[in-house]
Amino acid sequence: MKVKDGCKMPLKEKQLYPLKAAASKRSRTEQDWWNKASRFLWFIVGLYLAYLYTCQLQLLHENQLWFSHLTELERDLSFRSESAIYYSYYKQLVTAPSLYEEISTLLRARNINSFQHFSILPEIFLASLYRAAGLKHLVEPVYFYINIVFYMQGIQLLILFYLAWTLSGTPIAGCLAALFIIFNREMGTRAHMAVSLRECFAIPFLMGGILCNLLYHHSNRIEVLFLLLTLVTNVCAAVTWQSAQFIFLLEGISIIVVQTFGLLPKGKVCGLLLCKVLATLVYSVVYPGYYSALSSMFITFTVAWTLVTFIHSGHCDQVKNIYLWILTIGLSLFLNIILKLLFFGYEDSVLMFKYVCSKLGLMRFSDFEILVSLCHSAFQPMSKGTLLQILSSGLLPCYAITIAVFFKSIMAQSQNILQTRNELQSKVQSSSPLAHHLDPMWAYAVLLSLLLGGLSLWTTRFQYLWVPCACSIAAAGVCHSKLWRDVSGAIGVTSSVGNVVRLMSISAIILAVTLKETPTLLSQLRLMKQLHVPDTVMLMKWIDSHTPRDAVFAGSSQILAATHLATGRATTVGAHIEDDWLPKSTWETYQIYAREDPGVVYDIMGRLGARYMIVETGLCSPLPNECSLVGVMDLVANATGNNLGLATPLRFCEALQRGSEDHALRQFTLVFENQSFTVYKIG
Repeated sequence: MKVKDGCKMPLKEKQLYPLKAAASKRSRTEQDWWNKASRFLWFIVGLYLAYLYTCQLQLLHENQLWFSHLTELERDLSFRSESAIYYSYYKQLVTAPSLYEEISTLLRARNINSFQHFSILPEIFLASLYRAAGLKHLVEPVYFYINIVFYMQGIQLLILFYLAWTLSGTPIAGCLAALFIIFNREMGTRAHMAVSLRECFAIPFLMGGILCNLLYHHSNRIEVLFLLLTLVTNVCAAVTWQSAQFIFLLEGISIIVVQTFGLLPKGKVCGLLLCKVLATLVYSVVYPGYYSALSSMFITFTVAWTLVTFIHSGHCDQVKNIYLWILTIGLSLFLNIILKLLFFGYEDSVLMFKYVCSKLGLMRFSDFEILVSLCHSAFQPMSKGTLLQILSSGLLPCYAITIAVFFKSIMAQSQNILQTRNELQSKVQSSSPLAHHLDPMWAYAVLLSLLLGGLSLWTTRFQYLWVPCACSIAAAGVCHSKLWRDVSGAIGVTSSVGNVVRLMSISAIILAVTLKETPTLLSQLRLMKQLHVPDTVMLMKWIDSHTPRDAVFAGSSQILAATHLATGRATTVGAHIEDDWLPKSTWETYQIYAREDPGVVYDIMGRLGARYMIVETGLCSPLPNECSLVGVMDLVANATGNNLGLATPLRFCEALQRGSEDHALRQFTLVFENQSFTVYKIG
């Protein structure tokens, strides 16, 4: 068959076709190289912003304490409460003649297994790294420790920079997120104030895990790599912070909700949940005393969801999804109760139940640890000052706009789906119509941030997780092209004009935030303070020179933490609220400040093995405040019917100061005194 002449390719075009193909290929290659170079340059920008944030934290820490000019004793005293306990173990491991023998000693501790109860794995790792790298002559141990913490906060900023970039598709969002984090530092981290807190080590890993969760769904070619990174970050978070298991629960709920709407395949959901389950198992292996983690709400919730999903497979409508969620929650609670009753004990759960009920105002309990926890600043509701700060910095408005646009998009798309329901019914029933419209990464990130935000309003402690997430989501939202496409459509302009408006608006936001917040930041950086605790320094010097090395001290948890760090002396209690809220020995030791019979206090000190007792003048003063120590002691005594305590006219510490003639008081000999502290030798 002859081909018509009109269908033949001219000879000249045949000759030019290979040239056009080669030019097109060369253009694509150049574009790829340009994209890679651009991403590398923006990564350098992210590194620089992370470096600036690290320097900001270092400078603030230096200016608040004049840390570089402090003596070693004063540097030790700059670590407060539980931070002092954690750092004391690092110092102990760094200065020990044998690292292996010192770790073995910690594991075989007579009264407290420090490795289990205090989660000191970060201190063990950093001390081992410091000694193995031979850094003794290059950097002081304390600077190595605090700088690692500050560098981790910088890494966290870099992760959030890339998180905003991933969600929005533009690196400008990463820059805006970094600015939000820098200007809202006080709400986003406590690293410069309390370096050794477990959250300072764990939250960067948690943020890294969230980013890996998103990239795991976003990438198909190297998803195994991102799944492995998810496992690594989850394990690191779990072994550094006991509360990470609760964050895993929130992440698991967010992931399963997204999967319920058909936005994530069950295979990837199972992979993400498996990583978190394995991290919890690793935690139970690393800390053998905490097998109760295997009965945590996250584990039982995951098991319940797996069973319900396996039994009820196939397509589910909205009514059936609600039924399955109710079934999952009920089965999770049932498994949790059974496991705790039969295998792991329920004491921790009872304390948590009492705390939640007291926090919600449903019931009022008189437990000492519950009352102390409710008075702790970390467990208070988010303050109005915090809300005003994130409002004035622009973070809250941008976050609110992002959330509003996200839910507006869901409602609009759901309405379109309902209007075309007959057409969609002919499609495959195993997939959700929303899966073709919503980005699962956005759904997961927004839902998780809303859960953290709700908990932050209830308990301040969660704001240090919510604010970093909110910074990335707010920046990604206002920089996302979809938001500006909706704006362009609303005002009736073309896409090219809309892009110009988008760039100008984003630039205006960045400029406005920078100009408004920079003066405040500079004033904070210029503010010079100095640690001034002469009475505490005098006390520590006396303890170090006038008491034997094996002496055991009793007192408040704060002063005992400083004593253990600065002098190496053993103490009767530990300053931490991370594990069992407060151990029984803390309540017994605090009878020093209760209206208790001196003979009872003497018996308690003997049972705890205390040879010296530190009494703080400020704590012994009776104050009309329910959150003061003496106020809490009176509340507990009144609620428990301890009539002896309330009938005794003087507190034990007041009786000591006034020199009562009670026979038991003669067993307490005054050996040191200044304006803030008195020390008594027992026996």
